[in-house]
Amino acid sequence: MGSKKTGNGTDRFRLWFGAAVTWLVLATGAGAAEPTLSKEIYDQITGAQTLMEQEQHRQALSQLRALLQDADISPYETAMVNQTLGYAYAALEQYAESAAAFQQSLDVGALPEESAQIVRYNMAQILIAAERYADGASILEEWLAAGTEAEPRARVLLAQAYTRLGRYDRAERHLLQALAQATKFQEEWHRLLVSIYVEQEQFAEAAGVLRQLLEHAPEKKTYWLQLSQTYSGAERHAQAASTLAMAYKQGLLQERETLQIVSYYLHLGLPYKAAELLEDGLTRALIADSDEHQELLVTCWLHAREYQRALNVLERNVKGAETGTADIRRAEILVQLERWPEAAASVAAGLSKGGLKEPGNAYLLLGIAEYQAGKLDESTEAFNTATSYKPVAKRARQWLVLLKREQEKQL
Repeated sequence: MGSKKTGNGTDRFRLWFGAAVTWLVLATGAGAAEPTLSKEIYDQITGAQTLMEQEQHRQALSQLRALLQDADISPYETAMVNQTLGYAYAALEQYAESAAAFQQSLDVGALPEESAQIVRYNMAQILIAAERYADGASILEEWLAAGTEAEPRARVLLAQAYTRLGRYDRAERHLLQALAQATKFQEEWHRLLVSIYVEQEQFAEAAGVLRQLLEHAPEKKTYWLQLSQTYSGAERHAQAASTLAMAYKQGLLQERETLQIVSYYLHLGLPYKAAELLEDGLTRALIADSDEHQELLVTCWLHAREYQRALNVLERNVKGAETGTADIRRAEILVQLERWPEAAASVAAGLSKGGLKEPGNAYLLLGIAEYQAGKLDESTEAFNTATSYKPVAKRARQWLVLLKREQEKQL
């Protein structure tokens, strides 16, 4: 629980208030052991409780505070009034005041031990709600040490407090005890256990709990993503990829997560699988048909040494491209395939469109393609142009020396 108003303060109050009514009946009913409440105090407290049931909490507070001014009120009655004040403040999510009222109820020393234990437990909840985690945990530990038979939720509350305090070892111990006591699958508790394991970098244990969560709720994308991240944290990248791939097959992933699988496949040396997945995502419009993603697809096919498929992708994009970048990329692949005339034509088309980031490289590539095609004059012209671009000037001059020798041999 947090200290912010979440809209469930009334629900929490009803839980505690219901218990308070029971204690009053036990304390004042026929044959009840001492201590007891006078009829006047009993009527005043039950009247305040009625006001709280009607959500008139401030009127109830006023009535209860007036009772504490009565000089004739007994220690036990003082304890019971303060206890009820604690519930009224809790209903208003005034946690500091609620905890103080519960503490005053205990300080009187008049409550039977069983009732005192219930107050301690409720005060611990209030302190944790007020983000006083250390105080709340200390009281809960005291409550447990008294031999109270704890409901699983009490240990979960303690685990939550220790998690906030960064005491993950203690949080884990109490949460595992709670899960062992649970009579049905507790999804929220399992999620908390995952976070505790991750904080301790116990990735194998976290993965085991996440697999349980997926058996319970295989349709929840969050668990697939968390399981993949857990495997990644343990540097088990193949399992991280296969986990996301299973989620992809179920239609749970969006563009970002799908591209993460592509990245994993490339990292694992599986470019063919990366290309197939990326192409499928593009076909299904799950991944945006952008220049960036098309370039990634080309890269995947090239790494897979599927040059024709890479060319096919580029040729689909070359026609409508505003710049010559795709033409140059296509030419690079054609060079790999030793299709020299086509490579030269593609470079020329790219230079004609313009917009190139490194035009010097394009002229160098054109010179190489023309040379390999046996067009030495055209090659010489391209290399001469390339010398005017500093990044490739040295290499262009080396090619020109080679060309000069070739031409001299032909004389």
